[in-house]
Order: sequence, then C-alpha cells, then structure tokens
Amino acid sequence: MDRLAEVTPRNSSSVDREMQNLKTHTEVEERAEDVQVDSDQSKFSAMLGILRKLVGVSDVISLRDMCTLPLAEAALLPLSVAQYAGDLHRTWRLSLPAQLLDPIPNLEYWNYMDRPEYFVAIPESDDDVERMLATLAWWFSKLLKHTGKVLKPFNSVLGEQFFCRWDVARAGEGRQGTAASSATDVSAVGGQAVSVEYISEQVSHHPPVSAHIYRCRERGIEAAGIDHISAKFTGLSATVSAGSQCKGIFVTLAKHNETYVSTHPTANIVGWLRGSLKVQLVETSYIVCAQSKLATIVEFKEERWFGKNKDNVAGRVFRYDPETQGELVPLWRLKDIPKSCPTVASFSGNWDRAVTVQRTDGSTAKERTLIDLSTAQVAEKIVKPLAEQGEMESRRVWDPVAAKMLLGRYAEATKLKRSVEDSQRERSAARKESGQEFVPALFKPDYSSGRPELLDNAPINL
Repeated sequence: MDRLAEVTPRNSSSVDREMQNLKTHTEVEERAEDVQVDSDQSKFSAMLGILRKLVGVSDVISLRDMCTLPLAEAALLPLSVAQYAGDLHRTWRLSLPAQLLDPIPNLEYWNYMDRPEYFVAIPESDDDVERMLATLAWWFSKLLKHTGKVLKPFNSVLGEQFFCRWDVARAGEGRQGTAASSATDVSAVGGQAVSVEYISEQVSHHPPVSAHIYRCRERGIEAAGIDHISAKFTGLSATVSAGSQCKGIFVTLAKHNETYVSTHPTANIVGWLRGSLKVQLVETSYIVCAQSKLATIVEFKEERWFGKNKDNVAGRVFRYDPETQGELVPLWRLKDIPKSCPTVASFSGNWDRAVTVQRTDGSTAKERTLIDLSTAQVAEKIVKPLAEQGEMESRRVWDPVAAKMLLGRYAEATKLKRSVEDSQRERSAARKESGQEFVPALFKPDYSSGRPELLDNAPINL
C-alpha cells in the first residue's frame, strides 16, 4: 500500500500553514535542539516519542540521517527532527539531534571482533567438527557488545572508512572457558602474538550499506561480508534484521580450504515500557561449510513475560549433503533436521552468558563450556592517531561532534553533525551534476554476492 494512503489525510490549507510554519520557525527548531538530555531516561523518552510516530513504517533504517520521507509522513514528526527539504513535490529529511545518539561512529561500533582470540582460534584444530565449533564460539563472541547498553551510533556517510587492528597473544584459552578481559591478557604460551585487521567502508547511502573484511595473515583466516540492516517499530519493540544485500559473513580458512557462511540473528529491542532497553535475539541463524559438509542451526527462544527461560539458545551441528540439501538447510529449524543428517554436537545455554556443548559422534561424551561471556569485556582496538588518519576515516569525520557531545554541548554538536551531513549532500550533488557514480576507494564495486573483495591498490591505513 502506498505510504501516503496510510497516514491521516490533511487538506491543502492545513498543509500550507504547516509549510509556512516550518519555514519561519528556525528559532523554534534551534531551541528544541538546545534541550539537554541529562540522563538515559530523558534520552529514552525522546527517542520513544519519535519511534511512536514511525509505527507501521516497513523499514525505519531507510529513515536514517539525511534520508527522505514523504511529506505526509514528515508532517507527523516533531520540528526538531523533520527538516524542511523543499516544496510539496519534494521530500523531507530525518536528522536526529546529537543528544539522541552515542558518540561512536557506526563502522567502529558494528564490528565482529569483540573477542578476537576466538576468531584466530578457528583454524587451529585438524578436526573438522572442532573447527565448526570454534567458528560457532567466535559467532557467539561477536554478540558481546549486545549484552550491555543499547547504543545508537553515528550513521556513516558515503565513502566513510574505518581501520583498526587487535593484537592477540594466543588463541586457545578463551575457547574453553571464560574469555579474558582483553585480547592481550590471553596466555602467550605456545606461540607469538598475531594481529587481526579490520577494514571497512560505507559503499552505499541509499540504502545504507557497508563492506568489511577481517583478516589474520599469520593464521591464514579472513572474514568478509556486507552490512545492511532493516528495522521496524511495533510500539512495544523495535525489530532489527538483516537487509536484502546482507548475505552473511564468509569466513575462509586457507590451510583447510574451507569457507564458513554464517547468517546474522534477528534482534528485538525490548523494554520500552520499563524504560530499560535490552537486546533479545530471536528466530534462527545458520553456519554452513560445504567443504566439510557440516552445518549448524542456532535457535533462539523468546523470553517469557513472567519468569525466566532456563536456556535462551539451543542448537545442533550435523552433517549434510551440499549437493542435495545445500539450499534446504537455511529453511530448516531444529525439528526439521532429517534423520539422514547425523548430529555430531549439540549445545545450549544463554547467549549473553554461557553456552555449553557436547559432542555426540562418539569422540567424547563430556560436556564442556563452548563460550562464557558473563565476565568478558570488549577488546580494545588499536587505531592510528587522528593526525595520521585520512579525511574520510570515521574518527576524523565524527571527532568534532563526539567531542562536543562528551562535554554535554548538544546544540553545538548538532550543528557540527549537520555540517557533516551537508558536506555529504554537496559531494553527492557534485557527482550528480558531473554525471559520475560513487566508486568505493577500498572495495571492488560489485559486491552483489555479499562477499566484498578489496582492490589490489586499496589505500589501507593500518
């Protein structure tokens, strides 16, 4: 259904009055943005007020900063959020005030190396089931950031880049029990430190899409993928899921000639009525390796209204035939796994605390801890100083805004944020006027497979 038909119709005279009001109320907008958000509760209340206006919108992510809204929808938003962008035949932009954001760039926040020692551990074993379980442990480890406070980072501008690395002393301890508090705390016995590199770039703005690659050259492991998410707000929760251009994360092990394809979980942001937001993972995710003929199904259970579930995640690792069942596995739930696919391991627990696993193929009957995030902390990134960063690197782009936010000077931060957005619009307009298409600086322009590739001459600043 056309979105214009889903909102309350307004006669032309009332629209004209609102258009005139918006044009002449610049001071009102500035005063609205001068409102100080001095607590998580007031920030939560402001964001909830905006989201309530967006109930029924099929994809809230398409309403990111500097994106467009039909006129009738924009008329429902507060003056401090809906910015006039032309006449009745044009559209509206949604630009959140700085006080509703968190002072961290999107590309920096959305990375999958919360615990990089799990990533470099994947190729270690010569047992194919153990490699799948190591991949599963890393897959859970990247959820660590979602066990704490829900953050809303800065939306990336087109062409924005982020580079960093993590130095990992030794992978091994973290797989069997509680992860250390930082990557360098892991025991160095049996090997020297290795580095995990993270390279990312915002390759599209409408829709918002970023490409990323992680690699540890010493271990011969690489992970690549496209980030594109979709979100909607129902009034009681916000649901975030993978967008159409996201095909998962492709983890390649050079030594074993294997590629593991893992999908992302769907998340509900709940707790709006209580004023305390929490990430609740739902539905089913998959990890598939055609070379080893192993697949994993991860099934999340929705939490009850009253009481607590003993386990909120369960799953199985099983063997399958890639030729006849390769397209079927992503459609299965745990109950659908046929008897012809022998289970080699099962696991259960709480994704935000501890998950235990047990081999069921006769190799060992002892249950063990696959991963425990209950005391783990997100590993610190190693990033070059601002003075050594390029003008399109995330911290260089957003540092002036973040600095004002950390001082509580939100009106100034909002003005700087709009300056960043205006610069992007100017670059986009210049490309359009000259008939040029945006070309990524780091990645090959065709990423439709969901598996981006770096350019041979990509200017990587690590």
